[in-house]
Amino acid sequence: MPAGHATAAVESGAPEGRVARRRAQVRRRILAVAERLMAARGVASVTIDDVAAAADIARRSFYHHFESKHDVLVPIAYARTEALRRRIDRLLARIADPAEVMATGMRHGLREISADPTCRWFVQHSGLPQERLYAGLGESGMRDAARAAEAGRFHVENPTVLRFLVLGAFVATITARIEGKLADRDLDDAVEHLLRLFGLGVAEAGAIAHRPLRPLPPDPDAGPRRPAPRHGRPRRAVPRDNPARRTPPRRGRAQRTER
Repeated sequence: MPAGHATAAVESGAPEGRVARRRAQVRRRILAVAERLMAARGVASVTIDDVAAAADIARRSFYHHFESKHDVLVPIAYARTEALRRRIDRLLARIADPAEVMATGMRHGLREISADPTCRWFVQHSGLPQERLYAGLGESGMRDAARAAEAGRFHVENPTVLRFLVLGAFVATITARIEGKLADRDLDDAVEHLLRLFGLGVAEAGAIAHRPLRPLPPDPDAGPRRPAPRHGRPRRAVPRDNPARRTPPRRGRAQRTER
């Protein structure tokens, strides 16, 4: 913790750990609010004032945690792509062929990231070098390509080149898709040509790259799901002002004695 914050914690009488937890809670709230607003309105239309108001903090408090809107986007984009990586890895665990593993992971990654408004903005405007950008999007493609080469499915004379080929193909293809220069069907063609570059035959590469995609499973770290609705006939909701809800008045002693 910076010296100024530590001093403030001591002067206020609050334990430093409590101050750190409070700051972490505010940071998480800012990220959650910013992600929700950007998903609903688009990244470009959301301002720092919007985020601060929705998070119920002052504008100056925002700058205690982030220097700009871009700084908010970086952890959001990383978290979203990391969640996507987990879902893809769950699917790939069911596929035996290393070449199909690499192709399926790349096909899903290209589609999902290019369809996500936050990730699209991040790819276009982050200004990060390709290597750091690819690290933010997950290195699953490079990992799977290396495993396919080790298994003898890919034939690459210089394994060091493999990483840069996958990196360049992924970033260039997803950028072109985001900019509208490619359609979804072109993404499969790009994967097919990459497979051919790695030594697969034309027919086999085409079959693998254009095979129907299996749906992605849910994220295992997304948290518990909402409880399923109870079986049986649902109870009919009755408005509070409905006479059917009113309890009849209890009889008094005089009413009982008259009978």
